[in-house]
Amino acid sequence: MKFLLKIPIFKFNFLNMKKIALFLILTITCFTGFSQEKQEINVTKLGTVNVKDALTKDLGVKLENLSPPTPDGDSYKAMLMRKKALIALKYPRTNNISGNRDITINDTLKVGKSFIGNVSSAGQPNDNSMAINNDGIVVSAFNSSIYIYDSEGDSALGELTLNQFSAQISMNFDNFDPKMIYDPEQDRFILIYLAGRAPGSSFIVVCFSETNDPMGNWSVYSLDGNPLNDNSWSDYPAISMTKEETFITINLLNPGGSWQTSFKQTVIWQIDKFDGYSGAPAITTNLWSGITEGGINLRNMHPVRGGYDLKSTEQYFLSNRNFADESDSVYLIKVDNTIASGNANILVKLLKADIPYFLAPSARQASNKYFFTNDSRVLGGIIENGKIQYVHHGLDPSTGNCVIYHGVISDLSGSPSVKVKTIGLGDQDFGYPNIVYGGLIAGEDKSVIGFNHSGVSVFAGHSAVYFDGENYSQIKMAKAGATPVSYSFPITFRWGDYLGMQRRYNETCNVWMSGYYGLGNRNRTWVSELILPGDCYDTVSAPAFVDGNLYPNPSVGSSEINFTLNEDKQIKVELISSNGQLIRVLYDDLAKKGENRLMINMDNLSAGLYYVRIYSEDENILTKKLIRR
Repeated sequence: MKFLLKIPIFKFNFLNMKKIALFLILTITCFTGFSQEKQEINVTKLGTVNVKDALTKDLGVKLENLSPPTPDGDSYKAMLMRKKALIALKYPRTNNISGNRDITINDTLKVGKSFIGNVSSAGQPNDNSMAINNDGIVVSAFNSSIYIYDSEGDSALGELTLNQFSAQISMNFDNFDPKMIYDPEQDRFILIYLAGRAPGSSFIVVCFSETNDPMGNWSVYSLDGNPLNDNSWSDYPAISMTKEETFITINLLNPGGSWQTSFKQTVIWQIDKFDGYSGAPAITTNLWSGITEGGINLRNMHPVRGGYDLKSTEQYFLSNRNFADESDSVYLIKVDNTIASGNANILVKLLKADIPYFLAPSARQASNKYFFTNDSRVLGGIIENGKIQYVHHGLDPSTGNCVIYHGVISDLSGSPSVKVKTIGLGDQDFGYPNIVYGGLIAGEDKSVIGFNHSGVSVFAGHSAVYFDGENYSQIKMAKAGATPVSYSFPITFRWGDYLGMQRRYNETCNVWMSGYYGLGNRNRTWVSELILPGDCYDTVSAPAFVDGNLYPNPSVGSSEINFTLNEDKQIKVELISSNGQLIRVLYDDLAKKGENRLMINMDNLSAGLYYVRIYSEDENILTKKLIRR
């Protein structure tokens, strides 16, 4: 049954900050007991921001609250903590391994180029997102800033807070939760972020780069964060795109309230991306709301990205019962056509996974503190070869640990089925995963799964695993943490919330990842290039680990030095000035046999020439010249 109702409403005006449009078309489609609403809204352009100019015009102001609200509110967090405590009693921790790692060690991932992904403090949590264009320019988004880096030239281009960016269009709200995506066909970036946390001042800021240069002009538009005029504000964004459009999912929340009442629903914004790329005076959007199954509003619908390339016309989304103690429900949602077709509908199917998933436990640290893992919502998905692969974290009842759930949905056009495996280690907890395509040609079932790691004897960092369509490689640690993350007051605090990943479209052997790691008792961001197994190893000009390698050099904020020991050994590391004077001893303790990587945070070091000397009682291990810019 379908009803079509046209209702004229007022034109969008940023000054009154209300949902306002040139016209509204409301389509209600009823089947299997649920209905959706579709509003077609034209949103006017706020202005143009030049990133290079913004870096010099305004102060990089950022207000950081060390205990920010969790997704869906603090009362939701309290409810989850009670649930987690009961689950921990039912499923005690063990040292067992989760998942099937049957690929040989020679077929695992390798780490190529890497660099620190934020010069300033990241804020809590990281909220990592990233994109890389075909020229190797990386835009690493975290919490409330973006960091732009030339991976080919090994040089930082600039770091810009979202407040600096927003000041150019007079939006001086609390700006947070940035998400980046790159369009390989149009060679453009799209940045979205949230502004404001109250119904009267809540917006989704959508920014389209005018060229492939993220340092240049961006056309900026603002979607209403209270689009249904029901006293909501928008939180927890996610983004995807097809060949024709871009899609944003958002949770609508009540201000305050209990965990049962603070969440209202998840909505989908469907946007004609070509309007944005051209800097049009207005962009055309569809707003999908009222998306339910079994009379229940679906939560946290996560868009599914194209695998080998962008897909056309259809956009899939995934949801689950993310706060259930135990469930096997997976919700498959599809927008089946474009705005331009005038015939877009939304469909929902309830699927059942072959094994249940469980609410995620808190993650252990190498201290007496823990990381909060929120719930078990879907955090990443790709579509290729007629299948969807997706990831989220949750408890493994056989180990009691937080592990990665990796699901594969087959037969999308017929009778979809869901098969799930878990990935975990006994001494670590894994969380906040993402997934990208891992094949060298189109139509393969391969993928790369990245995630944060932490454990009782492993500092917080991030890792990745390669999936060949059947089995998993050995887990590759992309970035090891250097210290615990230790804020002064809470025992359990925010971890990562997101991890950024993208394959480099014009170099099919390469996947890029931005994730969490601990340094100086704070959370930081690190960006790494991952080299796929097999023939791709031949494309690596040097192994990921090279004795004596110091990277990056010159350094902006930090550097790393690789060295190998033949046995466990007491070593000393000294920082020496250009005239040979000892500045300070950086390390004086036991180092373990094998490959070691020394990480040096140089934020407080003056520009100039230095030397780093590593030696033991009986051996001068290495001396490296270091330039601090």
